[in-house]
Amino acid sequence: MFNFGKLKEKIYEIEKSNLIENGDKILLAFSGGPDSVFLYRVLSFFQEKYSLELALMYVNHNLRHDVEKDLEFVKRFSEENGVQLYTESVNVNDYSSKNRKSTELAARELRYSALTEKADDVGYDKIATGHNLDDNVETFIFRLLRGTSIKGLKGIPEKRENIIRPILSFEKKEILDCLKANNEEYIKDYTNEQNDYTRNYIRNDIFPMFLRINPNFRRKIDELISEIKNKENGENKKADFVKYLEENDIEINRRKINRIYSNIFDEEGNIDKKGTREFDLGQNRFLRKEYGNIEIVKKTEMSENQDNYIKILKINQSIEWYNYEVYLCDKSEINNQFFLRKNGIQYTFLEFSDTDHKEIIIRKRKEGDAILLSNLGHKKIKKILIDEKIPKQKRDEIPVIECKKTVGNSEINQILAVGDIKISEYLKKIKEEEINTIEKGKMILIIGRKNGR
Repeated sequence: MFNFGKLKEKIYEIEKSNLIENGDKILLAFSGGPDSVFLYRVLSFFQEKYSLELALMYVNHNLRHDVEKDLEFVKRFSEENGVQLYTESVNVNDYSSKNRKSTELAARELRYSALTEKADDVGYDKIATGHNLDDNVETFIFRLLRGTSIKGLKGIPEKRENIIRPILSFEKKEILDCLKANNEEYIKDYTNEQNDYTRNYIRNDIFPMFLRINPNFRRKIDELISEIKNKENGENKKADFVKYLEENDIEINRRKINRIYSNIFDEEGNIDKKGTREFDLGQNRFLRKEYGNIEIVKKTEMSENQDNYIKILKINQSIEWYNYEVYLCDKSEINNQFFLRKNGIQYTFLEFSDTDHKEIIIRKRKEGDAILLSNLGHKKIKKILIDEKIPKQKRDEIPVIECKKTVGNSEINQILAVGDIKISEYLKKIKEEEINTIEKGKMILIIGRKNGR
């Protein structure tokens, strides 16, 4: 079994990038070199956990006379590891001459074209390439010397459309040391030692000079690349935010926009997913941020008596409460209720665990409300709604269903349900088809919820 040793933590970091997903079919650009061999070992590490289907593809550029040795190696590798191999031959020199492109660019275009066509033909979702951190730094230096914009200094993207680069954060030395520790064979491309191409010159001549100045220069440049990416992402998202305000006819000054933005988003443009916040925008509107989402809503005034608003639920009648419809039916009436077949409504059917229920009411939550849950005891409704990530301003839209019950010699109010979110021990969920098995005369509580809450 392949041992990643001290690289194990970095391997697990790949999961956080969301480059691989359950059931992915991934075609690997496989040259047989150290990067592509390491790439295969990395994806194989996640293969069982994510049910990945992997295949290799070798593209012969026809630039070397000894390419047959490479083909022999990749075929042997595929057989020993039981992985499908596809091969494709392209004429880089011919393509380069006809299109007046450098050999490097021609090879790149033909390679990606062949990979894309094969992935489409055999039904693969993604293409994985073995670009590493050194490649990213080389690209940065190459573009810097040739001249580019800030956007061009972002380096190689970790993901572009269906192309992923899972080992982009690994230095070449880390890869080589890991392969050596595992006695892993790979192809050594001698053309990488020749300075025929600009990238080889950067790698072989310029990098050693940087190394003498700062042995950790690769990491330093990589950090700069990340900073550029994050800055651009943040600026793009801020521009999107400004556009969102403009599309909703919000007229506020730049200073206020900056203040609101800095309170909602981080430097990378990621929205804060904790809690709820509101910002006055004027014109009787405000911006609401709730659990990772933002929306512009109109202010509404609550009537004085709404805090004490209560509805009494009568037998064989329904009550609407915001997005909910609540029914109390006897068994004989259920099949006659046409409203139970409305589209876009999710129904929860509940049987009373005893017959000791008198007046049933629907109301909004109150401070200190708690519900008695089976095997869990009492739980505060406020805590339940927070755990369910119900925005603060939406919590009064969740109906609290309550009834009077006899306890000893007195009558007390007991909460039966909090919408369809939590059900007390006084009720039992049943399936619709089980209703016919209920004793005649028993009541059924039905909670219908429209799409959303």
